[in-house]
Amino acid sequence: MSSPGWGASGRANRQPADETRQAALTTALSMLAESGLTVSLEHLSIEDLIRTAGLPRSTFYRLWPAKERFFADLLVELATSSDSHDAMFYPETQVAANAVIMDNQHLLVSHEGRVAVLREAVRVAGRMNFEHFSESVGWRTHVTLVASASSLADEDTRSRLVEALQETENMFIARTAEFYGSALSGLGFSFLPGASAELLAGLGAAVVEGLAQRRLVNPDLADTIIRKPGLNGEPVEWHPAALGFWGILEALVDLEPHDA
Repeated sequence: MSSPGWGASGRANRQPADETRQAALTTALSMLAESGLTVSLEHLSIEDLIRTAGLPRSTFYRLWPAKERFFADLLVELATSSDSHDAMFYPETQVAANAVIMDNQHLLVSHEGRVAVLREAVRVAGRMNFEHFSESVGWRTHVTLVASASSLADEDTRSRLVEALQETENMFIARTAEFYGSALSGLGFSFLPGASAELLAGLGAAVVEGLAQRRLVNPDLADTIIRKPGLNGEPVEWHPAALGFWGILEALVDLEPHDA
């Protein structure tokens, strides 16, 4: 006997609808974790999803009579999942920046030394952050979600997706700003009037992520390496992402010496 929805068939059981809903969305997230979200979700096989999750077809199709409804719920689930939050935040860059500071404690006794150590931390962590975003399936999915939000025809789905993306963005800004504020304060620097750690987090991420997207279509530009003097005066490699972030930091942070 045929079950409702999309011409599929199968025997129903009594699995609760809410369990079916969560199992379906969780399994879909897992299936997309390897490929990432594309402009179209047609590559996601609903039949494979039902089979992998071990779901009753009748309950699944009763919850989502049309695949467009399932895809709409899936977009919101993608935006609110922990993987989406983690895609925006890469803590290893903070570990790398802290390592630069700890390894160069002897330079922190002077203002010039503190600026040099801060610059080196940005150089190292900035490139690491760029490489992470360039290779991250989760981050590519997040970018696609952002691009998809404005093109969704259904107003309710669009509003739900935008709200979820805003929550993810706010969490990223808060976590990143906390680190920037703490690190800069620890080195004796403060923000210029009107600037803030939140603004640095948002603008810095825009530069790094923008270059990560640019790398796909213009890798020569995105990976142009500039050599500038490092901590010991010898030339070191600066990636454009780190250079861009440093430029923003210089505009927002008071790096001038001040008499005690």
